[in-house]
Amino acid sequence: MKKSIYAILALSILFASCDSWVENAETPSNTLTRDQLNKSAMVANVQSNSITDGPLVAYVKTLQGDASAAAFLALGTTVDELTEGTIPNALLYRQIATDNLTPTSGTQNDLWNKIHNYYARSIELTEIAGQITGTNAEQTEIVKAYGNYVGHLHAGYALQLLAESFSTTPAAEGGSVILNKAVVSHETLLNKAKEQYEAAEKAAKSDALKSFKGFDQDAAIRQVKTYELKLAMHRGQYADAKTFVEGALKDGETVEVIYNNDGADNPLYSAIGPNSRDVQVSPSLEAARTTSADKKALPLAHASVDKKNPNRYNIYASALTRKGSMILSNDDDIHLIKAELIERGVMTGDAMTEVNKVIGKYDAASQLSTAPTLAQIAELRRIFLAFRGERTADIRRGLEQGTAATTWASRKIKWLPMPEKELQSQRL
Repeated sequence: MKKSIYAILALSILFASCDSWVENAETPSNTLTRDQLNKSAMVANVQSNSITDGPLVAYVKTLQGDASAAAFLALGTTVDELTEGTIPNALLYRQIATDNLTPTSGTQNDLWNKIHNYYARSIELTEIAGQITGTNAEQTEIVKAYGNYVGHLHAGYALQLLAESFSTTPAAEGGSVILNKAVVSHETLLNKAKEQYEAAEKAAKSDALKSFKGFDQDAAIRQVKTYELKLAMHRGQYADAKTFVEGALKDGETVEVIYNNDGADNPLYSAIGPNSRDVQVSPSLEAARTTSADKKALPLAHASVDKKNPNRYNIYASALTRKGSMILSNDDDIHLIKAELIERGVMTGDAMTEVNKVIGKYDAASQLSTAPTLAQIAELRRIFLAFRGERTADIRRGLEQGTAATTWASRKIKWLPMPEKELQSQRL
């Protein structure tokens, strides 16, 4: 049975979006006051054998889903994973697919604001966790540690999304991003993300959580290790990745976002589900599924968009459901990383066994009989890790050496250009 490392209860507090605060981790003045937020129950509720998310934690987790889904869709359109829909309503995907997105387009503003809001609220969570007080000292320490664990983990992921999505120099390496009104390089942002993950791991290992039976400390640490592992892989830091891989997710475990219990729809379902119009799965990705395992792992279908012309259709991800989870990482991810590290000579093991653990879930007859090459691993990752932002990261770090990499090299837009209003405010 699949075990989720965490599930998101789609609750929220009513924060209003405005430029005066989205880039700074400050509470909007037209909502709750700081005194109202600095309550233990706003972070979590602790009972003898359980800890449940308070509104601040639930909100941060929900923002992760919104921000990461939007980033995955945008990044997937820069490569051969997604493309504009047959009857597109969203100009953003057309501009990305046609390599015609500019700082003045304005279509990327929503994603920019989502990631910054996600980061700001995550930082705010850590600040509030450090300030809360309560009459029960033991419970207060548990809530503080839990708030720091969640806040630092998500602040790290927000920084990673920001660095991997936007740039002041969208056509080339070496760009920067504006964070809290300062211009910060990609490398610095990713280093900051790593620091946040390390702080999350420290919080998860705290004595307060270690002694509390209602918190699965081992699972929390594996979750953090998984984020650290993926960051190291995206950066091409394979020796560092080796140090995280054994402590990451176990078989049957998943890091996912769940949109249910009166929450919003899975945003990937809304975008590339059966009623998709704004963006669709690319014909290239559909054609890349050559084995039974590929097609079972990534089931796709055609949605007719023109009854007078049945050959005019959108390709959609038929496995996605309205309230289904959005997977950020699972054991397929870990096995494919292990296989790659083995093939790179960074760690010992059997790469064929690792990839066959993934393929065999869907079709034993499709399993490999020889050790995979890095090119084969890239293709497996393309299918089995689709719609998670991994394809763009794989091309950027040079794992993919085929036609997609050649096409990528000729693109003007390899990161999303920052909104004009941000560039002007910094006079870049």
